Amino acid sequence: MQKDLFLKLIDTDRLIFGISEVCKMAGVTPRQLRYWEQKGYIKARESDGNKAREYDAQTMIKALFIKHFLDEGYTLGIAVKKIQKHMDNMQVVRSIIREHFEGIEEIDGEMAVNLGYFDETKQQTLYAIVKDGHSTFKLVPANK
Repeated sequence: MQKDLFLKLIDTDRLIFGISEVCKMAGVTPRQLRYWEQKGYIKARESDGNKAREYDAQTMIKALFIKHFLDEGYTLGIAVKKIQKHMDNMQVVRSIIREHFEGIEEIDGEMAVNLGYFDETKQQTLYAIVKDGHSTFKLVPANK
């Protein structure tokens, strides 16, 4: 139950933003967003034609990064290439979380993220423990 609820909370595919919200967050104009969309760098969600443009969280993040790299002096084409690597990395992290997050538990008096079985024989469970802003890992016998 805890796993399902957590995965719903971090499911960014369900976060939808209107064009005005994306413009405010990214610090760009609607004209810029439409241009990026025309060039194929970002994509609006499918709509019935009567609605204002809407964007998913991935596209919003992409717009933020594009603007960041433009502000650093990169061209639009280079900014988009740079962002793709970051987007690919984020997808890897999302996959790991979706696949391995089992819940949050208390281990030895500390809150720990259960990342599931560490070994194929399912003898050990891997936990990530965050304390004072730093994380460590701990292996615990699975029957504990």
